[in-house]
Amino acid sequence: MGSNTVLKLFVASRRVFSIAWPAIGEAYLQNLLGVVDTFFIAKLGLVAIDAVGVTNVYSMTYIGVFIAISAALSVFLSRAIGANDMERGRSAVWHGLVIAVAIGFVLGVISVFFAAPLLHIMGAHGQLQQTAFRYYRTVLGLSPLIALFTAQSASFRATGDTKTPLRVGLEMNVVHVILDYVLIFGIGPIHGWGIAGAGWAMILARIYASVRLWAKSRRVEVLALSVKHLVFRKNLVVSMIKFAIPAAIERLSMRLGQVIYFGLIVRMGVDVYATHNIAGTVTTFASTVGGGFATAATATIGQAVGSGNESDALAYRRASYIQSAVFMTAVTALLCATSPWFGLLFTHNERVIHLLTIILGIDIVSQPFLAAVLVDTSAIQAGGNSRYPMIVTTIGIWGIRTLGVYVFAWKLGFGLPAVWACIAGDNALRALLFAWYRHKKNWIRALA
Repeated sequence: MGSNTVLKLFVASRRVFSIAWPAIGEAYLQNLLGVVDTFFIAKLGLVAIDAVGVTNVYSMTYIGVFIAISAALSVFLSRAIGANDMERGRSAVWHGLVIAVAIGFVLGVISVFFAAPLLHIMGAHGQLQQTAFRYYRTVLGLSPLIALFTAQSASFRATGDTKTPLRVGLEMNVVHVILDYVLIFGIGPIHGWGIAGAGWAMILARIYASVRLWAKSRRVEVLALSVKHLVFRKNLVVSMIKFAIPAAIERLSMRLGQVIYFGLIVRMGVDVYATHNIAGTVTTFASTVGGGFATAATATIGQAVGSGNESDALAYRRASYIQSAVFMTAVTALLCATSPWFGLLFTHNERVIHLLTIILGIDIVSQPFLAAVLVDTSAIQAGGNSRYPMIVTTIGIWGIRTLGVYVFAWKLGFGLPAVWACIAGDNALRALLFAWYRHKKNWIRALA
């Protein structure tokens, strides 16, 4: 590379990192919400833990849909900012919020009116169903609030400001911890509501965060909406929905594939499934890093495309990938090296700990490919194409990962190492397909 290219990459890397690290911190704080809930709810008994578990399956699916909608908001908004068109940017924010809340309302209504059959699908009957319903109805019935908060956070990140969502996320976690304790167990004259209190604590904490983000948005030109900006533009709504639908299908396709091959892993035995869950829990430390750099890629590439500077877009994509791959691989290697010790925090079963070390070793090889998948999905979406990532994800999840787990891990009996080898193969295939697309196709295109 020439000196100008190296300099441009260095500048791009600094900007990408400054956006990525607060996004990574915010993601960790979001995960902490679930950890706090589990900690307090565990004191109510195993049935309460299972009730939260079956609810979280649907909750994470819904959040995946809201993130997809927010991706559309981020791409349209970041391009408007790059073009220095604040009016178009505010319009994208307004319509993105409306679409997110509308989808959240639909999912909330479905969740409330079809609560029993949806819980039955997850195997919740009798006492578990009755216990889960109190938490389920609160958390999922108020899905529009979760959708609103997700879209608001995305609008800040699209401007390149990931520190504000991080600070608000920290405040939200403090509020959540306090409310969790008070509403679950009660304090003084306030009576606890048990598991229903946990649901309300989560919702009230998100309401607090949404109000804080709204207040802070008043000081950001492109996010400060007033009555005159609340104009319904049919063409923009249609364009954003068309962009969001493939992104949502991509998330749902991945989620459904996970449900299928998770079911196969469960049938391999308690030790195997426990090891898979432990590995899945600890590897989120690496994947969350990748998600932060993917967020930075969306904001920086979208703004570069909006300003008509394709060379900057290429530099931001490269900077996002390099840093993501390095940090993700380093984190996973550290986890693998220390697994014989931190594994004791989860279990004293030597077979589980040995198996954990093996699959984390496999996952080290997978990290550069996973980094490419995460960054290129966001880069290509920011480039204006949400359909290609959907197609690639569907091929990888179903053609390599799910089918591979069935054939190699289940039918041929190679067990959990084969599962993680198939996951690595899926990531490698998708990384290669994305690389082919970026080099052979015009990956930067105009939005409708």
